[in-house]
Amino acid sequence: MPLKIQIIGSGLAGLAAARILREHHDVTVYERGGPDTSTGGQGICLFSNGVKILQTMGYDRVRAGGVPCHGYRGFDKQGNQLQDFPIDFKGRYGADTLCMKRSDFRDELLYLATRAEGGRPVEVVYDTNVVDVLLDGGVVVRGDVVVVADGVHSRLRHRVVGDGYRAQKNGMTCYRVAPSAEKAKETLGYLPEWWDPTTSAGRISALQSGDGSNRMIATYPIRNYEYINFSCLFPTKQDKDTVQESWYADGDGDEMVDMFADYYEPVLQLLRTATEVKVWELQDMDPLPHWNKGRVILIGDAAHAMTPMQGQGANMAVEDADALRLLRPGLPREEVEGVLEQVDAIRRPRATRVLEDTRQQAKDITMEERIANLDYNCGYNGVFEAVRG
Repeated sequence: MPLKIQIIGSGLAGLAAARILREHHDVTVYERGGPDTSTGGQGICLFSNGVKILQTMGYDRVRAGGVPCHGYRGFDKQGNQLQDFPIDFKGRYGADTLCMKRSDFRDELLYLATRAEGGRPVEVVYDTNVVDVLLDGGVVVRGDVVVVADGVHSRLRHRVVGDGYRAQKNGMTCYRVAPSAEKAKETLGYLPEWWDPTTSAGRISALQSGDGSNRMIATYPIRNYEYINFSCLFPTKQDKDTVQESWYADGDGDEMVDMFADYYEPVLQLLRTATEVKVWELQDMDPLPHWNKGRVILIGDAAHAMTPMQGQGANMAVEDADALRLLRPGLPREEVEGVLEQVDAIRRPRATRVLEDTRQQAKDITMEERIANLDYNCGYNGVFEAVRG
C-alpha cells in the first residue's frame, strides 16, 4: 500500500519532495497562496550537487532555460575585469551548475510533480492555510507522513521543535532584478561582456565596490541568456523601515540605483530598466536540534534557512527531497518514524555545516577555503551514497 503523504508548501522544497515521493506514494500538496505563488522572475543557481539529483527526476534543463556555469569572474565597479577562475563543474563533480529564473525552476518542478507520467500525479490544493493538523474550515489533514516545507517563516516549525527558533537578519540587504537582453540591447546597444554569450564564458560575475563599503553586485545569465540576474548586496540602512518578511517583497528601484550610484553607467542604466524590483533583508536560522517529530519532518528553509552567499539554499532543499526516497515502496506506516529519524541523521549535520560555511563565506576567507567549501557542497551524490557512508 502506498503511503498517504501531505506536503505543506508548494515552494521549491515542497515540489521537489512531491516529485520524488509521487513515484511510489499518494501525495497531496497544500499551498496557502494561489497558483502564481512565489513566482518572482529573479535568478537562482543550482550547483552540481542539486543538478545530479534533478537529473534523476527527469529535469529538463532546456525546458527550464538553464544556463551552464563554468566558473567565476571578478570585476571592479567600473567594469574592469580583475580575475577569472574557470571551473569544470561537470568534470570535477559529475554534473553542470545551472543558472535559471526562479519561476522557470519552480514551473519545471510543478510539471514533474503533476504530469501524467511517473506515478500518481500530485494533487496541489491552493488557497488553503494549514494551521497545525487542521485546515481552515475544520477539515482534518490525515496522512501517514507530513512534510513541512512552508519556508523560512514556517508557521508549523514550532510543532516540531517548539518555540524560539526563528530566522534572524544578518545586517545585509539584497535587491534583485532580472532585466531582459532585449531591453539591454535597446538601452545600451549591446550586451556587456559579463552577459554576452560570446564573451562571458558562462561565468558568474561579481562587481565589487572595492572601497570597504561591503557592496557587491552578482550577475549571471538566465533563461538561455534572455535575461540576467542582478543581486545587489549592501549593508542594511540603520534608519530603514523593516521590509516585508519575504524574500520576494517589492523593493524601491530608486534606492537600489542610489546605493550603487558610483558604479559605471552601463550597470546603472540596466538597473533603471527593471520593471520588477525585489528586496530581501538577508537572514538565516541557527541549527535546529532535530527536524522530525513522530511522522512529521521539516525540510527546506523551514529546517535550515541560510543566506545566498554560497548559493546553496535551493540545493539543500533538493537534497532534502532526495533523502525522502528512504520512504521506500511498501514501507509500513509503523516504520515511518524510524525512517524520518534516519533522514534527520543524514541531512541535518550536512545542512548545518553548509550553513556554518555560508556564514564564513560572507567574511574574508581564502580562495583555498572557498574551493574546499565547493568540493564539500558539490561532491554530494545523493542519499543512498550517504547511507553507505
